[in-house]
Amino acid sequence: MSTPWNKIRAEWLKGGITQKQLAEKYGVSLKTIQNRASKEGWKKAKGKIREKTEEKVSARIVRARVTHLEKLIEANEALLDGLVDLAKKIQKNPYQMMLDANGTLRNAESFAKALQTATATQRDLYRLPNIDQRFNAKKWKDQLKLEKEKAAGPQSDQQLIWVVHEPEEGDGHG
Repeated sequence: MSTPWNKIRAEWLKGGITQKQLAEKYGVSLKTIQNRASKEGWKKAKGKIREKTEEKVSARIVRARVTHLEKLIEANEALLDGLVDLAKKIQKNPYQMMLDANGTLRNAESFAKALQTATATQRDLYRLPNIDQRFNAKKWKDQLKLEKEKAAGPQSDQQLIWVVHEPEEGDGHG
């Protein structure tokens, strides 16, 4: 009976079994399997299979994340549209929408919180800076500009700077 090399190779490439276990299972010496694997490039083939599998898994994960993000964006945009519609109604008749049965401004507070949450979610989804981050970025840029100006020193139209490089030995100037 001949050794079923295609079956042994397929089992090893599938994973979950060692070459030693295959040797025992098929009654072949471990050294023979190792030599055959080396000669036929089983490790390289397994690496390609693993690489393709990882690519497929990564692609599935990315598709799932994109789908999830699209759903979040759609839901948030629907929420913002609803809030804009509500704001238009408030603009037409502010007292009707802002006062609850007790005469308090809870509806206005709820509206403001919902709008704030929807806006924050939109910023997160699109990776936009919030007001504090924009203020800090502007402050940081202004500080950087001042530091650059300080480092440059006083500028005048009459100031000339000459840079002279002395030739190094062996470069043909000396």
